[in-house]
Amino acid sequence: MSTTDHLPLAPRDLLILAVLAEGPHHGYGIIKAVEARSESGVLLDPANLYRVLRRMRRLGWIKEVAESGMPPRRGSGIRADSGNGAEGSDGSGQYPNEGHPRRRSYEIAPEGKVLLSAELARLERLLRQVRPALANLKGR
Repeated sequence: MSTTDHLPLAPRDLLILAVLAEGPHHGYGIIKAVEARSESGVLLDPANLYRVLRRMRRLGWIKEVAESGMPPRRGSGIRADSGNGAEGSDGSGQYPNEGHPRRRSYEIAPEGKVLLSAELARLERLLRQVRPALANLKGR
């Protein structure tokens, strides 16, 4: 399957890959970074996020990385990081299980970098194509 077979990316997927392109993040960090980057336009709940991360891992776009000197976990099951499934629900804004051994971190894989670059190039081409029309609208 070619990289372009996955384009266009859903905004959620694009934002997750962009966040991970900056460096590894754990689940709650991804949720907060996507929310900030999208100016609250894309909100992820833990169940949805982990479903997306599982799919991205299966496709080879991201990979799980060791955290705090621990090796990445084996197996394909990804569960929400907090024991009660409500990360950050204590109202503190902090990750509730900081340092918890079940916490997982992810980084973008080489295939994800290729895909992200292809999507950004596609979006830039599209913007070049529509900018003349947008300039006409501003003048009216």
